[in-house]
Amino acid sequence: MTRPFGLGDVGLIWALRQHGLALDMQRAVLWKANPLQAALMGLVPSWHLSATRTYVCQGKEASERGFLQVLTCPERREWQVIHLAPWAASADLESGACWVEPLVELCGLAGEWGAWRIRAGVAAGGAEEEAFREAGFVPYTREEVYALRGLPPAPAAASSLRPIIAGDAWPLAQLINQVVPPAVQHAEGLNVSCAAAPTLARLGVTREQGYVWQDGADLMAYVGLSRSYEGAWARILLDPNARKHAGDLANSLIAIVSPGPALYCAVREYQAGLRGVLSGMGFELAGVQVWLVKHTTRPAECRPYRQLVALDKRTEPITTPLHPAGGAPLEACSEESRGGSHACPEPVP
Repeated sequence: MTRPFGLGDVGLIWALRQHGLALDMQRAVLWKANPLQAALMGLVPSWHLSATRTYVCQGKEASERGFLQVLTCPERREWQVIHLAPWAASADLESGACWVEPLVELCGLAGEWGAWRIRAGVAAGGAEEEAFREAGFVPYTREEVYALRGLPPAPAAASSLRPIIAGDAWPLAQLINQVVPPAVQHAEGLNVSCAAAPTLARLGVTREQGYVWQDGADLMAYVGLSRSYEGAWARILLDPNARKHAGDLANSLIAIVSPGPALYCAVREYQAGLRGVLSGMGFELAGVQVWLVKHTTRPAECRPYRQLVALDKRTEPITTPLHPAGGAPLEACSEESRGGSHACPEPVP
């Protein structure tokens, strides 16, 4: 059984605080996981303080207890699994088999809260990937992470990147359509229509510092930056027609984040032209992760049929030649009147 976290579960979270698995390499690298703090912040009745939800999982045995945490994104109607505890430090399937049923139940809970999908970024080829697959999650892209450590102060030079503005929303949507495959757009909810949230929020760029590289009137690249004391994380969208400028784009990115402990660049399998450039600049492969998604199930809303209401609300009976007012019977026409020129007599009132 999977249920929401309560104050009575504080002891469980504390006991398992060092026995969990932090998902999504970006979060694991930049921010040290503090499950108890995130769980307590989730109890505060304010969306502005925390977007993390914690759920406690109870197995068949009393000792089979754990918890999982998800990061909610209401503007894009999605959840992301970010922590599982406990997690065995082994590579076999048994270390993650116990999470199959809780992950299946989580899909229904997300649907009740209005989420359309649940995503997760896990280490490629590990037991966690197999556990998510067993729970019905489908991989939709593979991501390599390159790291450049110990960034020295960059020389003062003009950067070709500028901060994103609201007017870049539509050109950015066009860039996404050119770079990101439709299957990935569907898995991550990158939709520019049929939603009330701002376009930049639906494109998933409001939780990072966004920069764009513009060539005349065309938007050629987008760089999303996330920073912490541990370093900076960049995801790059480069127009296929601008691959020859990938080196200049990387130098501009380094100039923005320098000095710093490290710069991580996430390169997905459909982003050709970046791997060789980053390797030639001294970046090293830090890890590979797989992104998986599962669309939620939620009860259908069946509204009862309403009675049709006539536009004419008068209570008087309708008067027609065959149904005179007052219900008076019609007199039959005589043979003479039917055969002659005389009309039928008027009905008696």
